[in-house]
Amino acid sequence: MGSKINLYIDWAAALHSAFLHRDVANSIPMSTENFTDIATMSLPVSVSMARDMWSTLSSCEHPREVVGEQKACATSLESMHKFVASALGTSSIHAFSTSLDVPEEGIASLSDIYKVAAMRALTTHGATKEPSNTVTCHSMSFPFVLFYCHAVNPTRIYEITLKKVKNGVVPAVKRRSPVVRALAVCHVDTSGFDPTLNYWVKLGLKPGQASVCHFLTRGDVLWTPTLVA
Repeated sequence: MGSKINLYIDWAAALHSAFLHRDVANSIPMSTENFTDIATMSLPVSVSMARDMWSTLSSCEHPREVVGEQKACATSLESMHKFVASALGTSSIHAFSTSLDVPEEGIASLSDIYKVAAMRALTTHGATKEPSNTVTCHSMSFPFVLFYCHAVNPTRIYEITLKKVKNGVVPAVKRRSPVVRALAVCHVDTSGFDPTLNYWVKLGLKPGQASVCHFLTRGDVLWTPTLVA
């Protein structure tokens, strides 16, 4: 509470695309080896889209970047639900998404400062203040809906209210500042993270010495076991 930050929330990829039917999705081999076939199915494909497609497929094939991480790329609602239920160990699951306050194009406040005005922890049933297991599904840039789902547990999840600050001072009420409500995920155990990642180097820390927290975009979906407020 009270922290001031340069807020960065990534843009929402493929927010208005539709899920493929399960049978159609299962018939498409999602790998860089089959990139040409997938691109042909999706014609016309621009150079930038082809680059995004290759990057997405590479992410789906990449080995686990974090020790203990569970991951999958979901191209149908059924495949997403199956992975989430498996990762969380229960079919009693709940989906959350970031507030509509967060624009589709995201927020990159290089000059604007935001202040954490309110914070509410979301907790799983039977574990009111303890870290919990969650799955985050990130929307990826692709011709049809594709989510990169992964679980790096345990986590804490929060609904954060941020208020834009003008020149380091919250503007008067008569000039109401924009308010952003967004979901944030904090990875509690970072001991298995890659020590060469930029944020460790920048902060002069090593994996395991601090939690790693990030906001979710409009296109992301956070899955948890059934929650109680």
